[in-house]
Amino acid sequence: MKQHTILLTVSLLLAVSSAGYPLSAQNSQEVLSRANQQYVLYESAKGDNSTEMYDHLYQSYTLYASLLDAYTDPNAMEAARNRLTQIYPALMNAAMFFSNMNDTQMAHKFGMAYILLPRNQAFTGGGLSRDEVYPQIVYNTGISAYKLQKLDDAVICFNEYLATGEADRAKDCIVFLNMIHMSRHNYAEQEKILQRAITEYPNTMDFYYNLINLYISTQNHKELMATIDKVLAVDPNDVNVLPIKARMEEAAGNVEEALELYRRLLSFFPEDLAIMKGIAKCSFKIGSEINNQAYAVVDEAEGMELRQKAYPYLYDARIYFERILEKEPTSAVYMKGLEECYKFMNMTAEATVLLSLIAEGGSYASFDEELQKYRRLATEIGMEDTVSTSAVLAGEPPLLTTLITGFTETNANKVIDAGESFSIEVSVRNSGMGDAHNVKLMLSENSGMDRFFEGNREIDAGIIKAGETQNFTFRYTLSETAPTAAANITVYTLEENGMDADPSSLLVNIQEMARPRLQIADHQYMSARGTSITLGDRGQLIVALQNVGRLPAKNTKITFECPTNIIPTDEIEIAIDSIKPGEVVPLTFDFLVNKRFALDSIPIGVKISEGSTFALVQDVFKVKLGEYLSTANKIVIEGKLDERPAINTDFSLTMESELLENVPAGTLHPNRYALIIGNEDYSIVGGSAEINVPFACNDAIVFKEYCIRTFGIPDDHIRFIDNATAGIMRESIDWLINIGKANPDAELFFYYSGHGSNDEASREPYLLPVDVTGKYIQLGISLNEMYAKLSEVPCQGSYVFLDACFSGGYKSKEPLVAQKGVRVVPKYSVMSGKLICFSSSSGEQTSSVFYDKRQGYFTYYLIKNIQDAKGNISLGDLYNRTREKVEAATAVSGKLQTPQVLVSPDWTDWNTKVLK
Repeated sequence: MKQHTILLTVSLLLAVSSAGYPLSAQNSQEVLSRANQQYVLYESAKGDNSTEMYDHLYQSYTLYASLLDAYTDPNAMEAARNRLTQIYPALMNAAMFFSNMNDTQMAHKFGMAYILLPRNQAFTGGGLSRDEVYPQIVYNTGISAYKLQKLDDAVICFNEYLATGEADRAKDCIVFLNMIHMSRHNYAEQEKILQRAITEYPNTMDFYYNLINLYISTQNHKELMATIDKVLAVDPNDVNVLPIKARMEEAAGNVEEALELYRRLLSFFPEDLAIMKGIAKCSFKIGSEINNQAYAVVDEAEGMELRQKAYPYLYDARIYFERILEKEPTSAVYMKGLEECYKFMNMTAEATVLLSLIAEGGSYASFDEELQKYRRLATEIGMEDTVSTSAVLAGEPPLLTTLITGFTETNANKVIDAGESFSIEVSVRNSGMGDAHNVKLMLSENSGMDRFFEGNREIDAGIIKAGETQNFTFRYTLSETAPTAAANITVYTLEENGMDADPSSLLVNIQEMARPRLQIADHQYMSARGTSITLGDRGQLIVALQNVGRLPAKNTKITFECPTNIIPTDEIEIAIDSIKPGEVVPLTFDFLVNKRFALDSIPIGVKISEGSTFALVQDVFKVKLGEYLSTANKIVIEGKLDERPAINTDFSLTMESELLENVPAGTLHPNRYALIIGNEDYSIVGGSAEINVPFACNDAIVFKEYCIRTFGIPDDHIRFIDNATAGIMRESIDWLINIGKANPDAELFFYYSGHGSNDEASREPYLLPVDVTGKYIQLGISLNEMYAKLSEVPCQGSYVFLDACFSGGYKSKEPLVAQKGVRVVPKYSVMSGKLICFSSSSGEQTSSVFYDKRQGYFTYYLIKNIQDAKGNISLGDLYNRTREKVEAATAVSGKLQTPQVLVSPDWTDWNTKVLK
């Protein structure tokens, strides 16, 4: 469609008029003449719906409208008023026409003209008759303005619709007004519209939730609590607001009320760690305060009564501290709280052991073992089961200083090798005026590597007198099973009266024993024909044998073992003279499945032996008869990436991708978690292989590699699923969300490649598990519900990446169910918090696959941009570059694909975030 322009002279005249300067009589006559000319041209073209017709209509409208302020020429004003009265219905028709044509720009332009003209002072007394479709045009114009980000116009339209009294779209108008005011941080207007919303729609909880978020943002605690109470009046067990109220009551010092709320929440979420922490803290605070009162009273009977009152609170605190520490065993805060509970209950052995663990910087995971040791020792020496009491400090206190003065290891390479002896020399000086009593030195490695130190970790130093310096030596042998790691060794010096020294630390590398270590890095089943192995077919198992050790593997023998009725058609034994460190050897084994094979899966065993006996491998690999074998040749290499330079070789059995070369290295982020899903094989729902999504598993695999290596997500923090069913997807999404709820420092990543679609009636987008068809789309994963859950997670950021389309088209060649010819634009819900979604396509578009690269266009260019930037790229730049590359590549194929980004309005600086 041609550009719709207005003559420069007209624009200047309008600028003069709108600036408040009345047109002169001469100028007004010129404008009137031009307006009449455009009107005549419009009349002559009327009926053909051409671009020129609408150009003439809009220019005549603009010129006539400029004359309504020509106070020096009443005749021109009246002529313009009369003509605009005639034009007004045509503006309506134009707005409807362009709306039906999905021409957002033109629909907005004519719609605003139709809405604003009656507001002009010249028509305040009437004269313009609005059609019955006026409310619909107002709403459509508001949507167009919102899409074009002309938010002032959108506000006018949505408020105008509400003023009409129409109910059909009133709720949607309120939703859009709320989003606009929230994005502009116009909290006053947002509060007004939300107050109206809860008055008119008292049972729609989303409006209450938005109002609650508003009051949290503005720190209006009074109104926040009042709104929460309104929600609870509708639903006393609303789990969206109960946690907020519980935290507010706790912060306000209303601990009893907070405890009651936390207990109510626990009945809904019995394993929720945050709720357990709330119960533990509140119970401990209440019990401790009552117990302190008991010590303050003089009357012994009254004190006993108070201690009995405190007991159930501290008992509950103890139970929940123990449950919390099972999940967070290194939390010193909760260990200290538990130790106090043990002391109150006269559980002196437990209190003593826990106090020792706290002093050592130890973990609650070893508590049971240490408690058993303590009790055995107590039994052996007849020690009373009491908590040690400190000696009375007489005179001046000591002042202890600890210094690591020396480190030696056998081969003097400044690295502790597995099997090697080493020693750490420590000096303790007392520069105080008093003696230090019962001094104890304790050595610990911060990440638990001291479990490989063979030797004593404690030294009893006895008394260190004032002004005295004593020297000590810790002697160890590093276990032969120790892995390669960086060790942070800390020495603590503890004194009986708590006059402890500041700890002293030593950083040193430890290295595993030099030896070969073989592993099967990957395996793949292939069919000799088609995409599955069936009875009577030939098949092939490919395994990738890799040496991840530090020495060559010599005289390696590989043996394949087949069950009955699986006939080898290849050598069952393979011998390899030498496999270098880091080297990968692909091995193939061909077989035939005869017609008598009765099992549903083919199990082939692989045994590997090596001359040094250090590298023994035995495993069984299975494939189901008739199972779809991915044309994408998906590769999943389990386990953490090895950090040793000798085995940094990347290996891909059949999938070769430039994206897996030179993967940027990022720093470790221990609070990051990822759920990665590649849905490729939809054959479970019936139909041919055409319904499958080519290369979806490849997409997911590559994304996982970048999660580990570039984004720094620990491998055991990643859940990777190929061909996920609805049940698995729901459970896995809940897993990710629950992590975010339990850890406010968490960052959550969600990646999905596969089919997507939307409900034709509601336009709500869904992800399709491999066991769901488009016919029963509601059984899929609602994207809006997932966004709503992620919006509620109080974490540091949630990142969603979707290589799927939701328009009713599909990434494969054929849809899962027959679709109508018109694709539907999906309707997304409002996002809040720190939530962002990168999606592979926009609106009515479909998402395509890049056959040359064996990946989706979106995933390929998303990862390619990260690779090219060596990981140093902000989310804003990543989106812009990915969109440009995908648009350019897909335009050539004739199926334009425009990635889009959806982001919570609360996250204003998202575009500067770097994920590396």
